Amino acid sequence: MKILIVTSEIGTSGGGLSLSCHRLVEELSKKHDVMWTDSTSSPVPCVLGEMAHFDGHVISKEYKLKFDSMRYADREIVIGFGARYNGYYASLLAQNISARLILSLRGSDVNLAKWSVEDSYYLREACAYASNIVCLSEEMAHNVRMLCSTPEHKLCIIPNMMVGTPQNIVFPNLPSSLVIGCAASHLNEKKGVVNLLHFVSALKKKSSVPVRLELVGMIDDDIALQYHSVVKDLSIQDSVRFIGYESRDQFESRLKTWDFYIQTSVCEGHPNAVMESLLCGTAVLMSPTGFIAEQLLADEHFRIVVFRSWHADDMVDQVLDIILRPDLSSLYNQVVSFLLESSSWSAAYGKWFTLLEPKYDSYHALSIEHITSVALHDVGGDMHDSITTPVAVFDSFVDFIAQSGYRLCSMRDYISTDPESRANCIVCTFDDGYAGLKSEALPVLSKYGFSATVFVCTELIGHDNKWNNKDAKLRHHLSKDDLLILHHAGWEIASHGAQHKNLLKLTDPEIEYELETSANFLKDLVGYADTYSYPYGAFNRFIQLQVAKFYKYAFAVSEGGTTLTNDAYQIRRYSITELYKMLAK
Repeated sequence: MKILIVTSEIGTSGGGLSLSCHRLVEELSKKHDVMWTDSTSSPVPCVLGEMAHFDGHVISKEYKLKFDSMRYADREIVIGFGARYNGYYASLLAQNISARLILSLRGSDVNLAKWSVEDSYYLREACAYASNIVCLSEEMAHNVRMLCSTPEHKLCIIPNMMVGTPQNIVFPNLPSSLVIGCAASHLNEKKGVVNLLHFVSALKKKSSVPVRLELVGMIDDDIALQYHSVVKDLSIQDSVRFIGYESRDQFESRLKTWDFYIQTSVCEGHPNAVMESLLCGTAVLMSPTGFIAEQLLADEHFRIVVFRSWHADDMVDQVLDIILRPDLSSLYNQVVSFLLESSSWSAAYGKWFTLLEPKYDSYHALSIEHITSVALHDVGGDMHDSITTPVAVFDSFVDFIAQSGYRLCSMRDYISTDPESRANCIVCTFDDGYAGLKSEALPVLSKYGFSATVFVCTELIGHDNKWNNKDAKLRHHLSKDDLLILHHAGWEIASHGAQHKNLLKLTDPEIEYELETSANFLKDLVGYADTYSYPYGAFNRFIQLQVAKFYKYAFAVSEGGTTLTNDAYQIRRYSITELYKMLAK
């Protein structure tokens, strides 16, 4: 595949965008023909003026576009690495050379675009042409949906990769002093620097523990004057050091001398410095923004390392609480292991390589007019039973789907996909919501960038399956935190009722309770309740009408039909064996 990456910066000495772009080029080059171009460079010199309508800035951009259109005419895919003007330029170039555009958003380029008319315009134009939009976090994907009305099938969350071997984090009990730090290639206010200065002031007032804040990164002269003025006003001159720029090796050495890396940004994508700190053996505290924070907040054991508020006094209270924990070293080493799994090589680049695969243009065995879906329950172990699909069998099935030119997706993803592309989609569903889906099914599907719908019984969440006297195996249902992890990974969390009861055997009030209670719970948990699955596959026309009061779609088992227009509340599902036969035709 011939790929062109359009970026505004690349290299190992710069900040998050620069380093991430360098790593992506390195990795993709192992399998593809990759080139890159700087969207801000000019191939032809121009006189820059301020008064002329078509001054040198505009003429220079037109030269650049035509120059690159000729130079990179053979490229099949353009990756716009970063939005704002860079993403807009990448979209124009991709259109000029008739290439597919993948837009890779990095953080503030979408999270802050809402406050700039120019940036909002650039973002919308780039998203409109892009075939896929890569976001680093769910927060970013939310902003793309809000600003650009982007269909769900275009969006994909791919985190940065954690690079390096983790060092053991050892934190002394009752420290005699605290050395904290924050870093960026440019220490601007997006990093929350002034708020961090107020945090130091508040910490000195509330605690007798000496504290020193070290700030690493370049600062513009006018901003530096304001920072120093705040430091003087707060009387914290002896507690703050502005280090200036350091090379990556210098920075890593300094990281190891800090007790905490503190990130107080108002918006992040996937902060590289946080990952580097943890890998260097330095504990972190961070604001609730970006991929890492989303992952930590989804697990109740790790929420304590994410600030509950940006207010300096609240941050201080949380720090004073956490440094007294006797299990602090153990906690942070668990955090590292947890994040290594969600930000692994396979989690990141597996999705990238899937995105780059050419579209399947051959004859489709599945009709474009019908919805095709697969029904599963639990994934785990190496033995089949009426509920369990062995891990190896599931892995082989998912690989077969991908190699056949199809993709597995959730019902929400399917509906947001354009009708023509639905011919490549198979809705993957899991009934009951067992814990094996997080530990076994999620890694397999994530490897290919696929998603799924999991139908949960909302009053069984976190409990075992003793309600099912026909299942000889003790299983545990997904917990609330598990469901949020699946949700953030792009899965649809859907309804299987409240207690897995056969609706045909209930009174009218009991039916309404099962349906409404579950719908309300899901709306509170993930913000939607679109899809339902009939427990035991049991339904009739009356039940369908009741379900339609609360949900948009309902899945049966072997009954019903596959035409979405006529069968929205009786969608028939197939087994893995049936799908193998259908796709082999």
